[in-house]
Amino acid sequence: MQNQNENASPLDRLNPRQREAVAFGVEVGKATQHPPLLIIAGAGVGKTRVLATRTANLLASGARSSEMFVASFTRRASKELVERVQNAVKEVTGKTAVQLPYAGTFHSIGYNLLNEFGEHVGLQNNFTVLDRDDAVDLMDLVRARSGKDKKEKAFPQKDVCSNIHSYTRNACLSLKATLRERYPHLRRHRKALAKVFADYTAAKKSQNVVDYDDLLMLVADLLRHPKMGDQLRSRFKYVLIDEFQDTSRLQFEIIRLLRPTGRGLTVVGDDAQAIYSFRAATVKNIQEFPDSFVSEAKIVSLTRNYRSTEPILEASNAVISRAVGGFKKELWSKRKSDQRPLLITVTDEIEQANHVVGAVLDLREQGVPFAQQAVLFRASQHSLALEVALLRAKIPFRKWGGTKFLEAAHIKDVLAVLKWSQNPRLQLAGFRVLKLLDGVGTATANRLVQELAGKRLTKRLAHVTVPQAARKQWSALSRLLNGLAESGWPASLEKTVAWYRPHLERLYDDSAESRRADLDQLVALGATFGSCEQFLAELALDPPGVLAEQKLSKENADDLLTLSTIHSAKGCEWKCVTVLSVMDGCIPSSKCRREDDFEEERRLLYVAMTRAKDRLEIILPRRHFQPFKKNVPAANVYSKPSRFLPREIHGRFEQRTASIRRSEPT
Repeated sequence: MQNQNENASPLDRLNPRQREAVAFGVEVGKATQHPPLLIIAGAGVGKTRVLATRTANLLASGARSSEMFVASFTRRASKELVERVQNAVKEVTGKTAVQLPYAGTFHSIGYNLLNEFGEHVGLQNNFTVLDRDDAVDLMDLVRARSGKDKKEKAFPQKDVCSNIHSYTRNACLSLKATLRERYPHLRRHRKALAKVFADYTAAKKSQNVVDYDDLLMLVADLLRHPKMGDQLRSRFKYVLIDEFQDTSRLQFEIIRLLRPTGRGLTVVGDDAQAIYSFRAATVKNIQEFPDSFVSEAKIVSLTRNYRSTEPILEASNAVISRAVGGFKKELWSKRKSDQRPLLITVTDEIEQANHVVGAVLDLREQGVPFAQQAVLFRASQHSLALEVALLRAKIPFRKWGGTKFLEAAHIKDVLAVLKWSQNPRLQLAGFRVLKLLDGVGTATANRLVQELAGKRLTKRLAHVTVPQAARKQWSALSRLLNGLAESGWPASLEKTVAWYRPHLERLYDDSAESRRADLDQLVALGATFGSCEQFLAELALDPPGVLAEQKLSKENADDLLTLSTIHSAKGCEWKCVTVLSVMDGCIPSSKCRREDDFEEERRLLYVAMTRAKDRLEIILPRRHFQPFKKNVPAANVYSKPSRFLPREIHGRFEQRTASIRRSEPT
């Protein structure tokens, strides 16, 4: 992103504001327990470089890597950060092997801490981590056993139950408060939900499993422990947090428990890019940070942008400057341009789609490959008309947000066998495996998994009664499970896949070929891990992006246009960005009711605009399709441009009306 002399030292490659942030708390070359530091890092300002160089500077100034807790929000960001830290330390000190044992996502660091100290918060050894889908399925199993779905009218479905439970825990709210604020139509089910959640917690404990939220909840409990809390506070003298605007109340509580005075704490973030409240993230964490500790916080704002042209930043600044509250800042750039962002008015979504097709092709003719272009939108369904037009025009594209590789049913089937073999008390995995067999439905699978629970699985397999139709398959499954205990890794994965292939052919006869290729990729990936335990833990904590890359390797060899929701595009950049349907009802969403909701939608538009490096196009349809709602028939309705683009700032844009382009059918 930055073009400074790469032969200079890491500190010399920084601009003055960046150097101020990096050097804070290092006095006469020695790292100190400095007051809390808040680095406000606007879009495209070199945030990762600053955080990595600051971490390296602390290490080079006497801080030990074992004393550092460095949390990022994705595995990819964490890996990039660690690599940059290692390179910077090598340049400054000449050391070549700097390890950061507690650098990763909040959840992966939590997993490591619970493996060390879990016994102090009631965890047994060799606990299993449920991925998000498995947690939802366990919630469904508990929900079904409770009978609430039959006794209570319109009782929430499994996904909704899981979301309510997760939000309540991450937002540090009571169930009553969560229902009042986010699910008011479900308040009548509060007592029944409380019982289901209690049963869900008991089921996890009995099966020695934890879900994602437990990885944070239990770490918070560990830090409140009278003995272990002080021990961990003594261990972690330096805490550095990336993307602080995306933290939940629970994550901030962990941070405060680690550094109660704020000394030794560095957080980096941008309140103008806080867009994940639906995950229980709260922008108030970063807005209230300066007043959260006894020690006065140091605030350093990074405003020089290395990504976008000056006109794009002027338009983006104009949009976000009207936000209520937050840290005021003006991004600026040395990248001059005569091209202002475009405001394109179109008749409807069909004309919008055809206009985008024409513009994408024109840009490619001008030398901008599809891979350097992106089309962003508020919600996945907003791109459907465009997808049809792109297919008709034979423009290759990828859309971010579809079914992930590890979320595919056939992949989860194989992983369930491994999980059940590793942890026989994990009824959820056993339930999924048993339902693969002929003649085994929900009731039979439920009976069998309870009969086998808490026993030596391999010894009990021969002593349960299965339906006649499943006996041959049951024998094969028993042989597999007995053999896995003695097989090494990755041989056990290869044997599991071999056992599963006949089921694949039977269950997915219309798509077996592509699914077989997926299984081959799973085996290849498994061979890169040292053990089954490591393999399952890594996949559950944060599925590596390499899987998606492998699955799309053939497509990735081509030049692909990117279609993406704005949420999925955060952290990315392209030469040319188009934002669809920037009108009231889409951005902001028609679901907004409170001022906080509208302010987050404003930030969402700002994030979309700041993804563009050279060219930004915002499209304003005069009409849009409104689907059927209750007694209101589906129709094309007139729309207003987004309230976030008032006439007073239109001078920051070049305004055009789209020339009519109609795609010809092939």
